[in-house]
Amino acid sequence: MIDEPPRSALVATVRAALAEQAPDDLVVVTGAAVRFPDGLSRTPDVLVARGGSRPWYPPDDVLLAVEVEPTTEDRSTTPAIYGEHGVPSVWRVTPQPPTIRVFALRDGAHHQVAASAHVLAHAPFPLEVALPART
Repeated sequence: MIDEPPRSALVATVRAALAEQAPDDLVVVTGAAVRFPDGLSRTPDVLVARGGSRPWYPPDDVLLAVEVEPTTEDRSTTPAIYGEHGVPSVWRVTPQPPTIRVFALRDGAHHQVAASAHVLAHAPFPLEVALPART
């Protein structure tokens, strides 16, 4: 039998790795919403943003939105909403196999640029995140 890390453990792993490596002028938060001008809002599992910690952020302040599956949000609609409002990076994290799918904003839409359990990235800042392996 293959055990997969619980969703909460993946959220904690990603959040801790980002928080440890984030520059001082950025915050890494959980439970904060992104409020879009058209009245929509989304609450990613982890958010990297400019400014202090607060309950919601405008999309212009958001540098990375991380969604850990399974979520109640649609896999294609939510990244599209982030892209339409200029959020530069979105990560989709899946537990089995443990994978971080990195999407970068290009021409108003997110395109997958990497997929791995161990991510080295330069945006939103130089960082390294490794998901726990399956057992």
